Amino acid sequence: MDKKKLLTKYSLEFLVIVLGVSVSFYFSELSKANDLKDSSINIQQNLLNEVIEIEKYVMEREDAFFSDTQTILALQNKKINVDSLKVLKRVTVALFNYRGFSPPNSVYNSLISDGNLGLIQSSELKEELSKMHNQHFYHINSNIDDENIAKKKIVDYFQLNHPKFFLQGQFSRKNENYIIDLKKIIDLELTLQSFIQEKRVAMILKNNGLKRYKEALNKIKNLLTENLLNS
Repeated sequence: MDKKKLLTKYSLEFLVIVLGVSVSFYFSELSKANDLKDSSINIQQNLLNEVIEIEKYVMEREDAFFSDTQTILALQNKKINVDSLKVLKRVTVALFNYRGFSPPNSVYNSLISDGNLGLIQSSELKEELSKMHNQHFYHINSNIDDENIAKKKIVDYFQLNHPKFFLQGQFSRKNENYIIDLKKIIDLELTLQSFIQEKRVAMILKNNGLKRYKEALNKIKNLLTENLLNS
């Protein structure tokens, strides 16, 4: 066999090998891309399911936070009438306690821990997730901490100055007269009013943080829904 034919033969064999490797590499990369796409879809679906659960939790917290704040505002209002006082609910919870904020976030935390959040291509979605789970969450809970400090001052004040009344409010069945008597104490004692004002400010700031958290939550839900529909 002359050199020309030999060269042609080896060239064809080399070309076949190169094409085979290229095709194999292409399908391997295609398979990886499909796997990554499937993983991204599963991640976003799991996040959407968690967002729906967070939504339910936020609605419950929003109602409770608002009700507590309205109760504190009523107790501070020196012009409020007796009938309005009588319809107040969960007075001792609003005054002598506080409500925490612990939305479900196991899916997000797992993605952060495993490093799989990077499988989501949308930078806007990742940014909103970070804002909601970190920035807005921290804002809410930092104000809850401040509210708890004010709550302790109020409790200490009642334990020192009105121990019987405090025990009655914590362990006895409350009636309309209890709330009216509570209002009289608040109206007469300036130090107590200052502690309640401290609690009120923290509660209002907490509500503002929850509003921003909810806005981010809605945006995340819309982004996830759109991404899944287009995938």
